[in-house]
Amino acid sequence: MEFGEIFKDALKYPISDYKALLIVGVLFLISSLVLVLAQFGVSDSTFSMVWAIVALLVSILLMGYALSVMKNGIELDDEIPAFDWVKNFVDGLKVLVVNIIYMIIPTIICGIIGFISIMPAISEIFSSERIARMGSSADISIIFSTVPSSVWDSLFAGIAITAIIAIILFIIFGLFETIAQCRLAKYDSLGEAFSVGEIYSDIKEIGILKLIAFLIVLWIIACIIGIIGAFITAIPYVGLIIAALVVYPFILLYSNRALGLLYSDV
Repeated sequence: MEFGEIFKDALKYPISDYKALLIVGVLFLISSLVLVLAQFGVSDSTFSMVWAIVALLVSILLMGYALSVMKNGIELDDEIPAFDWVKNFVDGLKVLVVNIIYMIIPTIICGIIGFISIMPAISEIFSSERIARMGSSADISIIFSTVPSSVWDSLFAGIAITAIIAIILFIIFGLFETIAQCRLAKYDSLGEAFSVGEIYSDIKEIGILKLIAFLIVLWIIACIIGIIGAFITAIPYVGLIIAALVVYPFILLYSNRALGLLYSDV
């Protein structure tokens, strides 16, 4: 399908079934209950901690439901799927596992690179001699002025190198994670979500530049809707409720529908 067809369909999709949109909205509202109550001056630390667990469980359920929306898109099914609470929750756990594993790898790599490239300069800047001078109430700006320019150059170079590598790695792993979720939706198998060779073949079939362009457009549209949601949220008392019931579920249904339609051609 062409981009225009995909996004036209995806933007119409959430309002094709107001009942389903409202159910998803109620779940978003439940997960945001602490924030909603805070607007009315109701705040309790114990309740907030307990409700954080509830919000996490609801979020996992929503991730699983989003996967079923994606699956319908892949199968070109125009119906918004009904909730299957147990399956949606289990699927949500699978999505969580996929997200964690695909993101933890670049995080660890970037952490190692950052440690190797930045820590020597940090150690030099905060040497025991300089720490001792800080303890004697020396002006920190004067202390830092004693650091050789070569050390600062090394620090900034390390930060730049780490940032560039981080951007590249997170883009690559983000692409793989996106297609991994599509494969999980299509085959209902964690094994398929980690079939790196098959995922790479899917990315090549879609086209790397096409996939990147698609995700950029998807993100821009979601951001525009999110900005509208932010303005709605600013409405006293009812803003957050309206955003939770309408805006956030719209983004969930729209984005996963679009991804499913994109993958339907693979």
